[in-house]
Amino acid sequence: MLTRFHLELGFAGLVLLIGATGLVGSSGLDFGWGADGPRAGYFPFRVAVILVAMATLVAVQAIINRAALRRVVVAEPEGLRRVLGFGLPIIGLVLVAQWLGLYVAMALYLLVVIRWQGRRPWHTALGVALGVTVVTFLIFEIWFQVPLLKGPLEIMLGLG
Repeated sequence: MLTRFHLELGFAGLVLLIGATGLVGSSGLDFGWGADGPRAGYFPFRVAVILVAMATLVAVQAIINRAALRRVVVAEPEGLRRVLGFGLPIIGLVLVAQWLGLYVAMALYLLVVIRWQGRRPWHTALGVALGVTVVTFLIFEIWFQVPLLKGPLEIMLGLG
């Protein structure tokens, strides 16, 4: 079971990670105030400090109220499985797109989701995956002339 306590701590951890990343990133910059105004790291540093502070506050409040928060069930195992079945392939799409490009990742994502989650036949899944990918390529690359993330396959085919 996923309870509100777990969500509160998970969200606090995520925000803390983002804030810590901001602190590390802005520490390489001058985050003070100069004669001509704020330096490059001024606002990122302060936003990161606020994120870390608020994430810590949320985590502390969750721990203090853990008994009450554990009684609030957010998702049963079946519901959680369905959410993860939808969310994990999207995360996979983002990760695969970094190495293979957006179009190949999109085709693989649609193929996997339509075939295994939608339980459609291979020819349907393959047709939709390739069709949507080709139409997306034509719209963005040809019609709008907006290049999207390319991978080695598109570059090999001379599309990158």
